[in-house]
Amino acid sequence: MVIGDLEKLKSVKITTLADNSVHKSGFIGQWGLSFLVEAEDRRSRTHKIIFDTGAVKESLLYNIRRLRLNLSNLEYIVLSHGHSDHTAATVELLKMAKREVRVVTHPHVFLPKFTVGKDGKRVMGGPPKGQRLGDIQKAGGRSVTSKKPFELFPGAYTTGEIPRVTDFEMISPPISDVTARRFTVIEGKTVPDLLLDEQALLMNVKRLGPLVITGCSHAGVINTLLQAQRVCGSKKIYGAIGGYHLVQRNDSYINRTIKELRNFGLKLISPCHCTGFKATCNLYQAFPRAFLLNFSGRTMKVGRKPRPRHNRT
Repeated sequence: MVIGDLEKLKSVKITTLADNSVHKSGFIGQWGLSFLVEAEDRRSRTHKIIFDTGAVKESLLYNIRRLRLNLSNLEYIVLSHGHSDHTAATVELLKMAKREVRVVTHPHVFLPKFTVGKDGKRVMGGPPKGQRLGDIQKAGGRSVTSKKPFELFPGAYTTGEIPRVTDFEMISPPISDVTARRFTVIEGKTVPDLLLDEQALLMNVKRLGPLVITGCSHAGVINTLLQAQRVCGSKKIYGAIGGYHLVQRNDSYINRTIKELRNFGLKLISPCHCTGFKATCNLYQAFPRAFLLNFSGRTMKVGRKPRPRHNRT
């Protein structure tokens, strides 16, 4: 599905509510991810989106209080995929809103998921207990599922299901057990989990172009950006913020990713969460002018030079 010629947003502000790193006093890190995205449309209306809801809800909620954020007018929660480090506080965030909130997911997000290790033991995965579809509906959330790109409001879309078209990107094994295999249950059948529920958020910013916000990029960060190109009909992508999932990758894989990233004309590269220390360092070295260090508590106004860009030294 190609939408093309998307309406442009006047401005976009992104606040990192949860990330692995903390470089600012008074915030808490976690192995998880959550962003607050605030977008001003061409009619000067402001929209609030939560993209992913972290792994440790207590830490996420603490950071929200520390930032003194008002989520009473929250419109959307977009879940990038159905893993527990991205879905742990959806119900709590719904309860902060004073209006109906749409929870936008791929149809597979709430399907049963599990891994099987060498010992044959099954370890259940997916959104944690208390954060599943029934819990979300009970909390007043309106579930919206789509495999195709979905318009949240003019200028803001999900990518929909991401086609796997590159010849090198592949799903990595679970970080907790690299020998384990992933499975899910689709229409009553247990099948290998190809993580088809992965989606990203696409914001088309005036004078800048498309900004892609990723959860884990299990589909591959290059595949994700290629899908963004298809959705918006633009060869150039302004920026890519979020998890690149390069934490388990070897030098050859990371170098190939960097080579392919050069094809998008990126002006903003802000990897975090599951990108990994080595890959993050390599991305900084390859794109020093575009690179922006991300961390819990960071707020960035897209298109404006942030301070500090990399660190405080």
